[in-house]
Amino acid sequence: MVERANQAASSARFPLDASILQRLDNVALLTRRPMATGRPGRRRSPLAGSSLEFADYRRYTAGDDFRRIDWRAYARLERLFLRVFEAEENITVTILIDCSVSMVHGEPVKASIAHSIAAALAYIALKCEDNVVLGALTDRLVAYRKIGNSKNAIWTVGDFLHTLPTAGNTNLNRALYDLGRIAMTPGLTIVISDFLDTNGYEIGVRAVRQLRQEVALLQILSPDELDPQLQGDWQLRDSEGSHTVEVSAGSHILQAYRDRLAQFTEELAACAHRYAGSYTLIASDTDIIDVVQRLLRQVELVR
Repeated sequence: MVERANQAASSARFPLDASILQRLDNVALLTRRPMATGRPGRRRSPLAGSSLEFADYRRYTAGDDFRRIDWRAYARLERLFLRVFEAEENITVTILIDCSVSMVHGEPVKASIAHSIAAALAYIALKCEDNVVLGALTDRLVAYRKIGNSKNAIWTVGDFLHTLPTAGNTNLNRALYDLGRIAMTPGLTIVISDFLDTNGYEIGVRAVRQLRQEVALLQILSPDELDPQLQGDWQLRDSEGSHTVEVSAGSHILQAYRDRLAQFTEELAACAHRYAGSYTLIASDTDIIDVVQRLLRQVELVR
């Protein structure tokens, strides 16, 4: 009875309801490269080798194994495509969630969709018997939990997310470097953050890649960060510090902001691609099913 009551409490804390989970049952995580874990599982993974089942083609990107290029397709289309084969394997999926103060900004707050995305990806991984690890980031890796690879462990995900603090400043370089404490085998690391860090992020992304991790960067921004509608005189304060700036918000200032934001997101995407990873920009008011079935499919993080 106690165990059943505990599971009911965990279920109540889980950010996604049963109807959403049911719509995720036919979704699976993808990796761009074989992990060579040697652990059988139920998740389809791309591998090279004629003894495996041919699945599809995909566009060549920098860092891909050139031995898998289909030269006949290139002769016809003058574009580089890779032959993708499938095998079933089990990997470790590490989901890192930014819990700094800036994540409670917005309407809805960025932390809410970040938790929903983490829960959805953990559910998708667990149903395919992948090992799931959750971590919380501020200026360090402040918390982590090894969830396991059982589908029933999904309620542990809800418990972990429910207890996450929202406090502190961001230092993604140092926090991602801390991942070395838990990333013992090749795997997929998914970072969910607004990436609004004056210290930058590339040192941390490179450190994760050097741990033999495939990296997926999911950037969460609120609607007013993506398209501010300010007019008149404002004093803006850094949510993670004491710095303030006074602005007169007119069309010129707002356009300059949008141009700088576009540059910032392009730089983050370029960083992800430089380390053979993926990048997705997500507004905090996006429906979770739309995030998974449209945005994450577009970057081939899921199928």
